[in-house]
Formats: sequence, structure tokens, C-alpha cells
Amino acid sequence: MQKLVELKQRIKTVSNIQTVTRTLATVSAAKLSRTRRKAASMRLYAAKMREIVLNQQRQMDRLGITLEELSPLVAERHPVKRVALVVITGDRGMCGNYNISSSRLARAFIDAGRRQGQQVQLILKGRKGQRYLRAERDAIIHIEGWRREGVVGSDVERLLAMVGRMFVTGQVDEVHCVYTRFYTPIKREPSIVRVLPLRKDAWQARAARPPASVEVSGLEETWSYEPSFAELMDELIWTYLRLLIFDVLIESFASEQGARMITMEEATERAEKSLRAYRVLHNRLRREVITTDLIGVLFAAQVLEKSESGVEELV
Repeated sequence: MQKLVELKQRIKTVSNIQTVTRTLATVSAAKLSRTRRKAASMRLYAAKMREIVLNQQRQMDRLGITLEELSPLVAERHPVKRVALVVITGDRGMCGNYNISSSRLARAFIDAGRRQGQQVQLILKGRKGQRYLRAERDAIIHIEGWRREGVVGSDVERLLAMVGRMFVTGQVDEVHCVYTRFYTPIKREPSIVRVLPLRKDAWQARAARPPASVEVSGLEETWSYEPSFAELMDELIWTYLRLLIFDVLIESFASEQGARMITMEEATERAEKSLRAYRVLHNRLRREVITTDLIGVLFAAQVLEKSESGVEELV
């Protein structure tokens, strides 16, 4: 009887766990869907911005202007002694190896930088990063969590202002970011990208193939600038950096939700298997208890019948 009571308690506990995991999987799936829609809408904006940049690259080449003259965000610095590392993790667990993979990659980057004599400062986006990198508490200069709705404009602007100010004022020579690149809910890849200085090769590669809209009826387009060309290009470079930061945040958030969705779905399936096994065992024990009780009743009835027949013979 004691085992039967324990099994009932286990069934109730596993059933509660299954309810929680199923709910988390559903919530993560909804957040992942919203994040994908947000990323898709931003791609249209990014594509138009790249088209404008390509047109201005031709104008810049015509005027003999280099990117370093227009913005400090593309200026290479040597030697690199101070590095800022943005580590993007989640605020919660229950998402497989998502948090630990990013943290391990960050740890490898920190160790490699220190072997080269670099001073690494950490900016943590996500509370779990603080837990896995707690040994580096002296190097952590900023920690912030995630909003419930995921990636919002204020988070992008705050991170943009922080890393931009640190690089422009010379507090750091480079800014790198550890994030998780999203492919599918099953496939994710922890990656490192250099945020600052912006890579000139990416701009030059795009400028090598100007879009068809640069020429109209065999004549090149004529642009009038208000404000000046330099101010416009500086703003476009900042916009490009803003899009880069938004991209790493949205990729990481989508990866976290995909990892949690898959992990919770697997946990729900394991809970269902455990429930089936416990219910089979519960029914078996219940049958044994019922059978034992019936045997006891029959035995007691036989004893009572014999005792009554014995009394009648004495009488």
C-alpha cells in the first residue's frame, strides 16, 4: 500500500512537470515566431540601406575619399591592447547547451587574448553569462538582462552607444561579440564577430558590384546632399553598426527560444514516457492490492463459515 501511495505522488509530480515543460515549449515557439517576423521586416530596411551605401561608395571613389576620413568607426588600431567583448546569453536556463556554449567560446577568447597581452573587458547581455563567467568579475563592466518581449529598440541603442563611445574615445581598440547564430530551431552555432572597427573589406566587396539603379538611360545618377556628403556617410556607417548589433541580438534571441522549445519538447516526451511507465506499474500494484484484499475476504469468509458450523455441531 505504501508503494501505491508513492507511485501516486510520483505520477502527480511528473504530470506537473509535463505541464510546465509543455507550456514553456509553447511560449518559446510563439516568441520564436515573432522574432522571425521581426527579423524579416528588418531585412527590407537593411537591403535598402545597403543599396544607398553602394551608390555612395561610387561617389566616394569618384571624390577620392577614404572611409577613415568619414568615420572613426572603420579606423584600424595597432597594436591592439584593450578589447571589449560583448557576451550574449539568456536570463534563464532550460535551453540545452545554449548558454554554456556561448560562455565557453567567450572563455576561450579571453584566454587567447590574455596570452597575447590584451586586456579584455566584458559586457554581458543576459544574466546567465554572469554565472558562467563569475571568475572574471573584475573584468565585467556592464550587465543587463532581457526584456520579456525580446529585442527592442532601446536595447540596441543602449548597446550601440556604449560600444561606440568606448571605441571612439579610445577606451578599447577593438570590440568583439560572442553570440549564437540561428539557422533552425535544431541547428545553432556559437560565433564571434568583430563589431568595431567595421571591416572595410565588406564595404569594398559590395562596392565592387554596383546595383543596376546607379545608371539611368546610360547616364549616372546625380545626387544632391543635404546635409553634406561626409555627414551622410557618417550616419550611414552608424546605421550599418546599428543593424549589425540588432542582427547579433535577434540571432541570439531566436537561438535561445529555439533551443528552449526543442529542449522542452524533448522533456515533455520523456515525461510522457515516465507517466506511461508509472501508470502501468500503478495499475499492476493496484491489481495486486485488490487481489490480496479479495483473497483475504474469501479466507475470512471460509474461517467464519467453519467457525459457525463448529458451533452448530456443539449445540
